[in-house]
This record gives sequence, structure tokens and C-alpha cells, in this order.
Amino acid sequence: MDRPLEGRRVLVVGASSGIGAALARAVAAGGGQVAVSARRSDRLEELVAQMGTGYVVPGDATDPDDARRVADDAATALGGLDLMVYVAGYGVLQPLVETDPDTWTDVFRVNVVGANLAAAAALDHLGPDGIAAFVSSRTVDDANPMFATYSATKAALDQCIRVWRHEHPDRRFVRIVMGNTAPTEFADHMRPERLGEALEAWQGLGIPGGMMDVDDVGRALAEALAVALDHPGIDSSEIRFDARPD
Repeated sequence: MDRPLEGRRVLVVGASSGIGAALARAVAAGGGQVAVSARRSDRLEELVAQMGTGYVVPGDATDPDDARRVADDAATALGGLDLMVYVAGYGVLQPLVETDPDTWTDVFRVNVVGANLAAAAALDHLGPDGIAAFVSSRTVDDANPMFATYSATKAALDQCIRVWRHEHPDRRFVRIVMGNTAPTEFADHMRPERLGEALEAWQGLGIPGGMMDVDDVGRALAEALAVALDHPGIDSSEIRFDARPD
């Protein structure tokens, strides 16, 4: 599968770093046309320069006007869309008893509102064989202590994905269950003074702590989505990635 995405038109939302940037690089390397979106346009410009191809469509997915413009501009640049992947994610490391309403709102806005606005905007440009994919999290099943805002909002995203499938049965919506991946900027939002306490609690519950390389994840995800696009008669509703045990 040297060029598994040859000719495919892909929008990656949340591509300024981490898994999103790795996925965009893999799409370009796999022959796909890629448009990258995030709030930090300078990071997107650097990514496109690094790839030697692609289109920069900066915007805030949590703003409905921006989300619509991003999808429209990406579709114009690419001549349509075959795949939209929402990779943006935000989490805060703190106990529930310390979590204030603003934190809940901020995490929900990125993980749920942005994902749904991006999907709604992309639907105008995705044909019946196209895919809207969303990066969810293994933490939905693990229920990590001190990470409830993240796992709860990802659970809400999962429910939305199920509803999207019922409301638009002529389209495909893919849940991507993601395990621990590095290096990314995800941990930058966490409170480092709480990390040791959290890791100890997770280990005590037997929650796996292995780590996947972000570029390996980007390539594997691009290839898995390429297979799904190549087989439109199959509903590949869920893709799971996790580190192998040591």
C-alpha cells in the first residue's frame, strides 16, 4: 500500500500538532490531497511546507461560521471531500470536586461541539461513499480518575456519532478509539503537579500505560481509513488503536 490514498480528498481538523499533523503527513505520503485546519495558522503553514503539498484552511471548529467556512474552503481547494477527520481534543487533569463550570465548558466545546460542527459542515461536501471520522478515546471505557472531563466529553461524542448514523444512514461515521500516543501537545494542558498522583491511581486500577508513537499512529490511521474508503459497501464503524503490552 505505497499510495493507499491516491486521489482521495481529505480534511484534517486539528492538524496543528500531534496525531492530526501525523495523519496529514501520512495522507500526503499516501497520495492523498489534504487540507489542514486548526486555529494556529503558523503551525499549519509549517506543516504544509514540511509536506511539500496541501492546503491551509485555518479556523476555530467550535465557531459555527468558522466550521462552515473551513469545510467550504477545503472542498473548494480539493474539488470536494472524501474524508473529514476530527482530531482536535482537549483534556484537563484534576479531580471532579475541583472542576469548575468554565473547565467543563471549555473541554465540552472542543471535544463535542467542535466535532459536531465540523461534521455538519462537511456533510454538504461528502458523497454517500465519504466518511466523517472522529478521534475518541479509550478513557471512555477506563474511567480514569482525575480525567473525568475528558472521558465524559468523549463519551458524549460517542453518543453523537451513534445519532449521526441514525440521522444520516446514507453516510458513514467512524469512531476512532485512541490509546496513549506520544509525542503530542495533549499533556501540555494537564497540571503536572497532579500527574504522578493520577498515574498511580490509573496503575492501581490496572489501566494500561503503554505508549504508541505518533507517526506510527498517523500512518496506521491513514491506511485504515484508506481501506474503509476503498470498500464503500462495508460499514467500518469503529477503528481501535492501542499500545501493545510491554
